[in-house]
Amino acid sequence: MTSTIEPQGEQSVACVPMVPVAPHPPLRRYYAEDAERQVFLNELFDRTAYQYRNIDKATGFGSGLWYRAKALREAGLKPGMRVLDVACGPGLVSQCARDIVGPSGSVIGLDPSLGMLREAQKGPCRKFVRGIGEQLPFPDRTFDFLSMGYALRHVSDLATAFSEYRRVLKPGGIVLLLDICRPRSPLLLSLSRFYIKTVMGMVFAASTGSRDMKTLMEYWWDTTEYCVPPETILSALDAAGLADGSLHEIFNGLLRDYRAVKVEKSI
Repeated sequence: MTSTIEPQGEQSVACVPMVPVAPHPPLRRYYAEDAERQVFLNELFDRTAYQYRNIDKATGFGSGLWYRAKALREAGLKPGMRVLDVACGPGLVSQCARDIVGPSGSVIGLDPSLGMLREAQKGPCRKFVRGIGEQLPFPDRTFDFLSMGYALRHVSDLATAFSEYRRVLKPGGIVLLLDICRPRSPLLLSLSRFYIKTVMGMVFAASTGSRDMKTLMEYWWDTTEYCVPPETILSALDAAGLADGSLHEIFNGLLRDYRAVKVEKSI
């Protein structure tokens, strides 16, 4: 797992400074300063990565891999494509992408957490790199498809991240962002909050004997609760030069995915 290639090359589409777009307000309960946020996340995920597959099964009721594969295909992933899975975690999206692109394609997973990368290497994929979405360690125009599964809330700046996504994509390359979001229904919102933040937090903390599991589920829900609305995400994609942005959702907006395409603009 290395991260030795320096990002370089393409400039912002608009050739003007980007306005930072945070995915949610600072959550001071978990970190005192913004600069501490990434360290907090890395350490938390390092300590809880070994349970992440179980968490996925509990939140998705066993449908997680099926749903990921369906979204990848519907977004346009095809055999032979080169894929970058940003914030790959234990490699669940990477695994689904590998099954679709087949032996003629390739999948690279990227994550800042060493614990997550160790878990990912236990799966069928073998190509993983340590890094963050805001500073991708790959040359321009490397990939046909870029995915991010349930980690949009963990980037520090959507504008910078989306600009990097565009940079490493080939012309016509596709971005797919999967996310768990705040549903519009007040009843479903209350049920989701109670299940994820309280029930799952207590169950996983009790079954593992780790307070970190409760912190993880509470932080997961708080970033869901306070995440910016879809309009902000679609606007940031467009501003970064990722066109044809679209939103697809089920369960009253609890599950959403965003899709966009890299287009070349004439100067």
